[in-house]
Amino acid sequence: MPWIRDYTLPNDNARLIGMRLFSFYLTCFLTISLSAQDVSSDRIQSVRKGIIYKSEWSIDAAIHTNGFYIGYNKGQIKSYHTTKTFHFDLGMLYHPLETRTSRPSNVSFRTYDSYKYGKKNHLINMRIGRGIIKTLSEKARKKGIAVGLHLQGGLVLGLLKPYYLKVRDEKDGSFFVKDIRYEDAKEDFLNSELILGRSSFYKGFSQINFVPGLYGRAAFRFDPGAFEKLVRCLELGIQLDLYSKRPEMMVHDNNPYHYLNFYLNLQLGSRQSQAGKSK
Repeated sequence: MPWIRDYTLPNDNARLIGMRLFSFYLTCFLTISLSAQDVSSDRIQSVRKGIIYKSEWSIDAAIHTNGFYIGYNKGQIKSYHTTKTFHFDLGMLYHPLETRTSRPSNVSFRTYDSYKYGKKNHLINMRIGRGIIKTLSEKARKKGIAVGLHLQGGLVLGLLKPYYLKVRDEKDGSFFVKDIRYEDAKEDFLNSELILGRSSFYKGFSQINFVPGLYGRAAFRFDPGAFEKLVRCLELGIQLDLYSKRPEMMVHDNNPYHYLNFYLNLQLGSRQSQAGKSK
């Protein structure tokens, strides 16, 4: 019947339009929902990445090819990819040719400590500088290790402390032991027949000489907690110390101006939020 056909067509069109509107609203709803989830996910990820953290501090415990150092770092977190740091450390640097030796002695039935033949001075380094940490990879939310690059440089102050030895001496037919440095008695200092062992490390601090210079470090940084409250990471890199004059660590003339070392550093510390409380 014509009038029924004319009447039903509008309902079919309305139903089709309604279905299309429903599909449109459903699509919009799903899009908004997914967008909200993405925003929430980004926010959670941002918290995990440490954007809420503004500063950090850490302690270094490092060994290198010819020595060690203990340091302190204070950092300003510019973003979760960039941290600028202030650094201070104190450590020992040994000459590559230093070797320990000992000579059995039954003088007064006493055993003496081993010593380093030809060593003239201890070299104690104080370093102060600035650095930057660049995170090169993303870390998974629940596990994984963030890989970064740490560049650092600044001033180094070398403290040359005389190296003292215990040597045997004779006077009026009596034997006794005395502490000497190289400048006190050069021949006795190098006479292995007279050397008994090394003196106390604390002897000679009043006779320190200073050698200023520059230092630089470059390291790869492996951090399982790069975006978390606890700072804990491992660094593997190279270190260069360059002095204004030759640090005279050994009696012979082979005392270079610079020392290049590989180092391994364990770093532990904490991060703080803007309000001063870690999240």
